[in-house]
Amino acid sequence: MRFGSTFLAALACLATCVAFAADPVVPPLAVERPNHPDPVDFDREILPILQANCLPCHNKTTTKADLLLETPADMLKGGESGPALVPGKSAESLLFKLSTHQAKPRMPPKENKVNAANLRPAELGLLASWIDQGARASERRHVEIAWDPIPAGVQPIYSAGITADGLFAVAGRGNQLFVYQTGATNVLARLDDPALTKDGENAAHRDLVDSVAIAPDGGWIASGSFREIKLWQRVASKPRADKNGGAEMPTNGFPAKPLAAPDGKRRLEWTTNQLLRIVADGQPAIDLVPRFVSPATLPARVRQLAKADAEFFKGRVDAATKEADAQAARFAKAREASNTALRESDAKSAAEEKARMELSIAEASLARFENHKAVADVVKAAKARVEKARPTVDPAAAEASKAAIRASTAGEELRLAELSLGKASTSRLVATRMLAEANARLADVEARPAASATWPKAPLAAAWSPDGTFVAASFPDGVRVWSGNGGAFVAETIDDASTGHGRLAFLTNDVLGVGESGQWNFLPRWELRRTLGTGDDRSSIADRVNALAFRGDGHRLASGSGEPTRGGEIHVWEPWIGTELYAMTNLHSDAVLALAFSPDGMRLASGGADRFGRIIDLATGRQTQALEGHTGHVLAVSWRADGRVVATAGADNTVKFWFLATGDKAKTVGGFTKEITGLAHVGTGSDLVAASGENDLRRVTESGEKPTAYGGSHDFNYTAAATPDGRWMVSGGQDGVLRLWDLNSAKLAREFR
Repeated sequence: MRFGSTFLAALACLATCVAFAADPVVPPLAVERPNHPDPVDFDREILPILQANCLPCHNKTTTKADLLLETPADMLKGGESGPALVPGKSAESLLFKLSTHQAKPRMPPKENKVNAANLRPAELGLLASWIDQGARASERRHVEIAWDPIPAGVQPIYSAGITADGLFAVAGRGNQLFVYQTGATNVLARLDDPALTKDGENAAHRDLVDSVAIAPDGGWIASGSFREIKLWQRVASKPRADKNGGAEMPTNGFPAKPLAAPDGKRRLEWTTNQLLRIVADGQPAIDLVPRFVSPATLPARVRQLAKADAEFFKGRVDAATKEADAQAARFAKAREASNTALRESDAKSAAEEKARMELSIAEASLARFENHKAVADVVKAAKARVEKARPTVDPAAAEASKAAIRASTAGEELRLAELSLGKASTSRLVATRMLAEANARLADVEARPAASATWPKAPLAAAWSPDGTFVAASFPDGVRVWSGNGGAFVAETIDDASTGHGRLAFLTNDVLGVGESGQWNFLPRWELRRTLGTGDDRSSIADRVNALAFRGDGHRLASGSGEPTRGGEIHVWEPWIGTELYAMTNLHSDAVLALAFSPDGMRLASGGADRFGRIIDLATGRQTQALEGHTGHVLAVSWRADGRVVATAGADNTVKFWFLATGDKAKTVGGFTKEITGLAHVGTGSDLVAASGENDLRRVTESGEKPTAYGGSHDFNYTAAATPDGRWMVSGGQDGVLRLWDLNSAKLAREFR
């Protein structure tokens, strides 16, 4: 016993020594109070100390122990151990006690991964003084940014757009903004900010143009850069009097006779049912309309989507019917199995009851005979009866128990089968109703008369441009111009002085002679109307505007930005008056890099550096689905025309398709060796075209087939945008060349350098 006590005492002493050696008493760090007559400034003097040694582990993105140290308000809120500050009392402030090693855990920890070092005596003294002075935040100061000019050789196209009719394309090249008429290779317009022009710089922004969006009708162009968005409005031009202008009287007898195009293959006709149309042998006639009509609303597209809608719900009904039939068969089988199991359980229970009853009777008889001292043979017979009955009870009980379990299992299967049958029947009912509604919509669309393209009065005169790109007609209420190739509306006169002229002729390909002395350069121009954000630290927009998107009607603009690694933000604007409708600043934990409105304009798809795609309900401003699966930044998003599938792509070199009805990932398409930077669905189908760092564009299918490459690009692609009808696409990249692609022929149509 004495030996044992001595050994235990020695062991306790050793444990104490080891513990002392492992955690020796550490003296607090020295504190050197500064000779600082003025109040200590948080932003200028305290924040740099924290940034070097504390913020790497206690920032908005990495918040260890739930403690954020970026602002005095964050410190007062505190973390798991309570507030980090007690204003006016540094000795009681947790931040100061941990930093001076007066309390545990000592900060920063030894051998930390961010190489944070202990604060120096002067830094600790400055921190103590700031806390004792009330731990106040700094007064907000505006810091003027000193911009260096963009080097002449920096000309990448980070973003581009195209109007819905394919007539005009816009590209941000370097810090400049260019608009092109897709039917020609020359620059239609370069958009310069007058304020920068006054400073001797002809540019749209001081910094690089990071994002561009053009409204479907070309009425607005939005360009995004560092902490600012500029809105450029399309301005209709007016005819002007010119002594060298004017047009000769037409001599070809139009409108009574067709007016042939310069190529001799097309002609402009005025029909007996008051239709103005372009006709070419072997080609469908193109009716000319008095106003812009988006390809997204053309009857053929509407019918195609309605038909696809009906086919989709027919597939849902077929699948639901198949599932309901399968569940009905399951239910019938489960019901039969349950009935069989119940009968077996009842039989086994009866057998157990019979065995127990027999044993009970035998034991009772034996007891009665023994009590009445019956003759030995009778007692012996009674004992034999007991011995015979007893071994039958346990097996019968075991069989009854097994049968009861089987009956319970069968009953549970029957319950689940009944629930599944009910769910499947409900799904079939819902799908059937949805199919009926889709068929009704399709019938309505098919029965709807074609959009009227009739004119109330006949044209007075008409003319083709020398190259056949445009065709113009004069009416009593004004002059209108259309694309000679596709019939898209281009422009109209807006002043009464130019109406009612029977004289009309093209002086050049883009200048009309109107009347006796009028000249009309009808191609549009865009003027800077307003700037959203201030481009500096006072701006409501954080960091670079990486993404812009117009809603289908052009009445809403969404912007995506955010400070890298710290948070992403989405703003929704009303471009006509330049007001911010609302902002979503907590959906992405990193910068927002891609945006796209749904075809119906009710939802917004976003992609960010946090590797998530997200679907946002614009009625509530809340996320409805998180698309998780990418292992790199999500750089591009695109909606299928029916709004049921969204495609996302990015830095992990994959395209992912998502079924929004379930949120499930439908397919992942690989085969890319570099980042995918742009996506655009082709028409109303499920195929899309992807732009990537591999230089070429590639056509991708939802089925996951090997992507088909388009030749023609020669450098890293950053952007791609397509028309709703799937005919035209523009792309741009590092070489600064905007390329126009004819997706029908899969060929490069033009390059804009």
